[in-house]
Amino acid sequence: MDGPGASRPDASRLARDSAVVGAATVASRLLGFARDVLIARLLGGGPVADAFLAALRLPNLVRRVLGEGGLNAPFVPLYLAVKGERGEAEARRFAGEAAGHLGLLLLVLVVLGELFAPWVVLGLAGGFGDEPATLFLAAHYTRLMLPFLLLTTLAALLAALLNAEKRFAVAALAPALMNAILLGVLLALHLIGAAPETGARWLALSVSLTGLAHLAMILWAFGGVGLPRPSLRWSPEMMRLVRTGGGTLLAASAAQLVLLVATQIASAEPGAVAALYYADRVFQLPLGFVGVAMGTVVLSDMALAAGKDGPDAMLGRALALGLALALPAATALVALAGPIVSVLFEHGRFDAGDSGRTAAALAAFGYGLPFAIAAKVFGQVYFARRRPRLPLVSGALAVLVTILAGLVSIGRGVPAAQSAALAATLAFAAQAVLLGAVLMRDGIWRPTLGNLKPIAGALGASLVMLAVLLWLKGLLATLLAPDGPLLLRIGGLGLLCLGGLAVYGAAGWVMGAFGGVPLRKRQG
Repeated sequence: MDGPGASRPDASRLARDSAVVGAATVASRLLGFARDVLIARLLGGGPVADAFLAALRLPNLVRRVLGEGGLNAPFVPLYLAVKGERGEAEARRFAGEAAGHLGLLLLVLVVLGELFAPWVVLGLAGGFGDEPATLFLAAHYTRLMLPFLLLTTLAALLAALLNAEKRFAVAALAPALMNAILLGVLLALHLIGAAPETGARWLALSVSLTGLAHLAMILWAFGGVGLPRPSLRWSPEMMRLVRTGGGTLLAASAAQLVLLVATQIASAEPGAVAALYYADRVFQLPLGFVGVAMGTVVLSDMALAAGKDGPDAMLGRALALGLALALPAATALVALAGPIVSVLFEHGRFDAGDSGRTAAALAAFGYGLPFAIAAKVFGQVYFARRRPRLPLVSGALAVLVTILAGLVSIGRGVPAAQSAALAATLAFAAQAVLLGAVLMRDGIWRPTLGNLKPIAGALGASLVMLAVLLWLKGLLATLLAPDGPLLLRIGGLGLLCLGGLAVYGAAGWVMGAFGGVPLRKRQG
């Protein structure tokens, strides 16, 4: 029966699944952040940290792009199309072909990576060519981590198959499990007082262990579905998957490629790779949370309008919502970069010099957060309409801007980590401007007073919050002092964040940042 009540179970299921995926993503981000705080405490910001964190860039790229749903866009629609046209058996055959070819390709790449690990490292951090000891350590850690790429990418493909069958929970929880395993290893290393090199070696090995756990967890979830049989048959569907999926994945990975280039820039200075990594991890917290909000609140409505050629009615509201979250977060990252980094990371082997480099990079990243969010919102319009070409072009532009900005900044006296973060910020800005301009040119985005007004309100409320944060930071300077008790420092940072949040909420409501009624209308 197709009456009004028939859609109620589907709506309820959609809300439940969205809540599960959102909560699992948030849990994974928080566990990952706790993991990085312990890594900073164990490894500090010296050569061992540079080597380990440079080697970690490749697994992070794969995990962020594929492990968090990146294969869904190219695989799931094609799988469901085959299933709808030719039945479940043919769809499973196609899934087996995808798994077989992907597994073979990854096996070859991992073997080549093991053989040529030093060159892989130089591709990630070319500055290590002048630091033979750091290069040797990074190559060793890379070899230990490479099996992760094979294991977690196969797990990501199987997770996409589970998502196609509307089984979301296990696939969503897998990244949180991976971070929990690393967190447990870190706690054990801290308890035994492991030296940095020993700790980094065990951590690198544990990264591959998390890939195995990821794959095992996904395989366990197939208990009631049945695994597809791997095959190396090359079908027309495989050709379509390669042709459409490659561009989509490259477009989706643009931000991560920008960070890889930024790591190259930072590798020119000892300690800068570690500083850039820790700053990026803080930067990823608001970026990840806003991404979850975009995925659970507006993107489903965007997809409903995907077949239309005219303006996207949801785009203005999506952008306003994204910036209402991004602008205050960016303001806080810039204004409180020093206290945030000091309180979270300045412990153990992570000293004041490491803290200063990281804080400068974090502030530089903060300026780019609104642009990164705008680019994310704009790009989703094209993904929803199955037109990934422009996001791919804008991603290539972002990588080019990062390279050029890095070349210009070399030898200018700016610390390498800060230069790298500023280059990434310029890249995000260029990407957002290009996507926004083409959306306006094509008539898909038509800014109106109704959706520009909340953005202006969010900007005004963020400026009010900035003034209050600077006043509070001076008032709480004693609590935030690096040599003070840790609990007091955490309390001081918490007061700053809560105070800023309260001020932004009140000012944003008055100024209409959340689509509410402005004060002057309410009085009238």
